[in-house]
Amino acid sequence: MRILYLIILILFTYGCATMPTETKKDGHDHKHLSASGKEFTQHHPDSMFQVTEKSLFSVEMTMPDNRLKVGVNTFDLTIHEQRDRDVSGAKLTVTPWMPEMGHGVFSPLNVTEVGGGVYRVENVVLVMGGHWEFRINIKWGEMEDDVIFDFPYIRTSESYDYIRAETPAGFNAVLGMKNTLDELEPEIITEKGETIKVFTLTVRDLGFELFPDAPMMGWAFNGTIPGPTIRVTEGDRFRVVLENESSGKHTIHIHGQKKPVVMDGVPYIGQVPVERGESYTYEFTANYLGTSWYHCHVDSAHHVDMGMYGAFIVEPKEEELEYDREYILILDEWPTKHVHVHEEDDQESGHKKHGTVTMHEGATPEHMHPGERKVKRDYYPETYNPHNPVYDAFTINGKSYPLTEPVYVKTGETIRIRFINAGNQPHYMHTHSHKFRVVARDGSYVDEPQLIDTVHIGSGQRVDILLKADNPGIWPFHCHRLNHIANDHIYPGGMLTFIVYEDYAFEEGTGNSK
Repeated sequence: MRILYLIILILFTYGCATMPTETKKDGHDHKHLSASGKEFTQHHPDSMFQVTEKSLFSVEMTMPDNRLKVGVNTFDLTIHEQRDRDVSGAKLTVTPWMPEMGHGVFSPLNVTEVGGGVYRVENVVLVMGGHWEFRINIKWGEMEDDVIFDFPYIRTSESYDYIRAETPAGFNAVLGMKNTLDELEPEIITEKGETIKVFTLTVRDLGFELFPDAPMMGWAFNGTIPGPTIRVTEGDRFRVVLENESSGKHTIHIHGQKKPVVMDGVPYIGQVPVERGESYTYEFTANYLGTSWYHCHVDSAHHVDMGMYGAFIVEPKEEELEYDREYILILDEWPTKHVHVHEEDDQESGHKKHGTVTMHEGATPEHMHPGERKVKRDYYPETYNPHNPVYDAFTINGKSYPLTEPVYVKTGETIRIRFINAGNQPHYMHTHSHKFRVVARDGSYVDEPQLIDTVHIGSGQRVDILLKADNPGIWPFHCHRLNHIANDHIYPGGMLTFIVYEDYAFEEGTGNSK
């Protein structure tokens, strides 16, 4: 019986020793036990505290405002060894990683020792919202250990500054958000007596949201998706300098212009793709007027799906159309998930081998799982990763409702809308309680006198319309392929915006103006 009591006492004592405990030392420090029972001190009250896998080190992470954000971040790591001594002269490898998506960051970060066991980690570029891990490896003399800090969800935006209006039905409805396209101002230079307009487009990795809580990653011209509008006048000599600071290789192809083949942007025909840190210059004369667009022509379907496009407008020397305002609406569809077959185990992302197609959150540049090997093609210099998109987000100027921007008008105005279809699917833009006239197709004036309320815009096509603002109110304006006005297959969302009369307001609960 004494032996039984002794065994129970030993088990109870061992259990108490291995239970994690936390006691205040002086109002700031806290004591922690590792899984092996070793005690570590937390020195910073607002830090995230972890013990490494082998219990060789304690690691505290502190950051401004106690939060990480999409964009550039800086944080400190404080490292101590088992006897609470500062760890100086260690080699740290910090790897930001998105486990569900199988990728990390594309910009190198900096780790600098600042003293007292503190290491500052700078230039941590989180390209998109979602689940992030920070995988940290510590080497100190003969000792080496690892730890992971987990952030289940980092938001792209903390709040949404919605545009709202009272409706006749008595609701404070969301009409969208401010989301105006940027327009790129040229540098005007003179060479050999000739005036040249110079535009610079820089490609970078970008994290953003298509709709609330739908984090995406893309390749962006000048930090925006779509890229900035380039506007010139017929007969202008212009130059576009492409600079690549992204993780991919790119070119620029401009639709609807006569130009030398070396200025057409087709890889391995007119030029070699532009790699990271390189640039390429396109220069020719704007010889065809009208609405057009530019996009990357490397692995075209994939790169355009990552947002590499923008409007290219050539104004006539004398405009024959009369209108009061102009809007550019670039239409596109996006895959917010990636699809693949796991033919091999993928321990990095936790996927087991299987032979069926699966879908996972996130669409990323150059995404590939081990089972999706590139097959070398003998008829083209480069082979690209498989791109098999499932489109479940539909955008106007890079955003889905409720992040789209309304089309504002005043009673009596004539509005020119330039539609550009940058996607792979046709779209059918429809106005409620208004009709319009098509005045240009693919940049050329047309005479289509009939008034219509729905227009078909095929992939790569451009359609210009004139709409008379003659019915005051707030009116839906959307693609009438109705599954395109949904977010992740849930209505409403997608390719939806509103025509909003600035000189009209609803009296709450009635259909009367005031």
